Amino acid sequence: MLKGDLKIWNKEVYGNLYTTKNNILSEIESLDSLDSDGGSVGSGRLERMELMSQLREVDRKIDSLICQKVRANWFKYRDSCTKFYHSSLRWRRLRNEVKGVEVGGQWCEESCTVRVEAKKVFENSSKQQEMLG
Repeated sequence: MLKGDLKIWNKEVYGNLYTTKNNILSEIESLDSLDSDGGSVGSGRLERMELMSQLREVDRKIDSLICQKVRANWFKYRDSCTKFYHSSLRWRRLRNEVKGVEVGGQWCEESCTVRVEAKKVFENSSKQQEMLG
């Protein structure tokens, strides 16, 4: 009975974290498309930074939720090598994997190209943050 009440309370307070994350990601994507079209101004970049902060917070909450589920399952079965634990880790790893990137309008899945493009993105974002901060 307590578990059911906690689930209801969790939905009321936190909502669905995965839906929230998808909404934040779509907002970031729309701001990025505005920025690439040259329509973004300083406030758009500030809004993007705020959204990135919210995204990090939601990811932290999702990680915490997964850890709590794993811990609860461990208490229930007293074994850290359960099917649930490993499926949670596998699901998280697959969800975070970058399978490919779009380069010059072409989708590329070669690992060396993905690494180079990811490095460029992080270098550009760090340069932009240095300029802002």
